[in-house]
Amino acid sequence: MLLANELLGEQMAEPKWKRFEKLIHGIHTQLAPQGAVVTLDDKIIGCESKVERQLDVTIRVSVAQYKILIVVECKDEARPIDVGTMGEFASLLRDVKANKGVMISSSGYTPAALGMARAQGIDTRTYLDTESVDWKSEVTIPVLLTRAKLDAWSVRFSSVPGFQWGAPTNIPFPFIETFAEDGSPLGPIITLLGKIWNHDESLHEPGEHTVLLAEHVLLNVGDTRRHTKLEAVIKVERCYYLGPLPVRMAGFRDELDGSLSTQEMTTDFIEPARIERGEMPGWVQLPTDKEIAINVMLSMNYIDALPESTEDMEAHPPSTAG
Repeated sequence: MLLANELLGEQMAEPKWKRFEKLIHGIHTQLAPQGAVVTLDDKIIGCESKVERQLDVTIRVSVAQYKILIVVECKDEARPIDVGTMGEFASLLRDVKANKGVMISSSGYTPAALGMARAQGIDTRTYLDTESVDWKSEVTIPVLLTRAKLDAWSVRFSSVPGFQWGAPTNIPFPFIETFAEDGSPLGPIITLLGKIWNHDESLHEPGEHTVLLAEHVLLNVGDTRRHTKLEAVIKVERCYYLGPLPVRMAGFRDELDGSLSTQEMTTDFIEPARIERGEMPGWVQLPTDKEIAINVMLSMNYIDALPESTEDMEAHPPSTAG
């Protein structure tokens, strides 16, 4: 127990920036390809300066018998990395003849620093960790939701050749009960549509569609049952919602292209109903999914589902509106 307490005391006494370097070294050790050597606090004599240069993390790997040197600079600072710091790192890379330079910051970069990094071919990444105490980050990803909205629908009743026909009255048409020719119940009209609409993606395209619900069913008309052909005419439109979705992760954001790299990411819950009502901060409805100014990381489609059985209707009563 005494030894464990001593080790814990040493870790607590270790500077935060040093723990950051060890953290980044550990991540790259896990991600490095087989055969690569990942070194913490490396030393190399500069080709131009002729003095020993300290390198936070180096990765040495052979590709087709060519030796590649990657230098990773770790910056755990309160402010975004500025152009002066980026210039110093570019000079260091030239001095040690690195094949690639990567700077990893816990606080981001200034626009000027990113401009220099792009010009010098330096990768700029920000460390993100939503669960960390020392480097806790709030991370969201841009998400596009596409809703196939059943805007309106109507039912077309028509006669079946060879049978007397009559139209039902005084019953909201979604709830009119239907029966097979042998008299067995098929369910309300709305469930006939639900069984088709919920599973036929071609009907989710915007526009007007005619759907054959049944070629031959029986309906109650007064005290008798009449033979009827049923069709639905549906009007469909698409609604688009763009917004930030919180995620839990530990990894890096590439500041040049905005991409995330991590071994695991868990999204928060998506609540379409609240998004549609405008209750979710940052979410906006778009007129179209074309020409979106940002790179969408995740796209999701959903539909206005209809009940497929009487049990569904009892659990989630639909509107009587057509």
